[in-house]
This record gives sequence, C-alpha cells and structure tokens, in this order.
Amino acid sequence: RVLFRSVPGRTVTDIQPATVARIVTAFPDVFIGIKDATGQLARVTEQRLGCGERFVQLSGNDETALAFNAMGGVGCISVTANVAPRLCADFQKSWAAGDSVGALALHDRLFALHLAMFTDASPGPVKYAMTKVRPGFPEGVRLPMTWPGEGSRAAVDAALEKAGL
Repeated sequence: RVLFRSVPGRTVTDIQPATVARIVTAFPDVFIGIKDATGQLARVTEQRLGCGERFVQLSGNDETALAFNAMGGVGCISVTANVAPRLCADFQKSWAAGDSVGALALHDRLFALHLAMFTDASPGPVKYAMTKVRPGFPEGVRLPMTWPGEGSRAAVDAALEKAGL
C-alpha cells in the first residue's frame, strides 16, 4: 500500500489531483491516500471526488488542518505535534468526534505555534521549541542546518506561551 506525498515546498514537484485520480482509479488497492502539503484546500474536494471516499487525505500543513478536515480530510502529518503532541491529538480527536467548537478552540490555541514552526529554516524552530518544552532536549543543530535567529526564537517563545506550553 502506498501513500502519495505532495510537498512542493520541499520537493519542487507537485502531483496534480487529476493525476492522483488516474493512478488511484487504475490501482485502487495499491494507492490508499495522500499527504497534501500544497496549502491548496480546493484539492481536498477535487481528490475526494476523483479518488472516492475511501481515499485517505492527510494535511501536510498544520495551520490549514481544520479546513482540510472540514472538506473531507482525515488528519494531519504534523510538525507542531513534535512540540505539542497532546494538544494536536486532542484537536484531531475533537474534530473526529464532531466537536467543531472544541476543534476550533484548539486550532486557535495552536495557530501561532503552527506558524512559528516555519519562521526560520526547518528544523531550527522545532528544535528550539523542543528545548523549551522538553527538559534535557539537546540544544543546537548539526551543520548544514542552523539554529533559528533571534526573531524566530521570539516568535516560538510567544507562540508557546499563547498555547499554554
């Protein structure tokens, strides 16, 4: 079983919904879903209509996961969950249980953190955030990665505070 990944920001390639639908239709027992990190929410509907209800769609963007789920997605391959696993799990659980009010409240609580994770080159902000929420987490990164700049660290600190972390 295969899960497509459409992450143009990292791979500089994009799998169009029509292409996904053609492949899934030809091999329905092989291709079971997609991680879509394009940020193009209309694709959720395009892919659901083209690939069927059983085709699993996972958001690759934390900040759009609520809308992604509302359009037919079933979860998120999350960056923020590295830093706030319980809150991210509770968000998905709330949505799956039909608690859109609870899901929206958690989305709002986590929103600044979702954005802060990408205020500098990845994975710098995530690693920095981990040093704040997990005592003993090693500080620093190996070259060629770089530690996030002062502005990014300030954004992460403010987002962690807003999230109650």
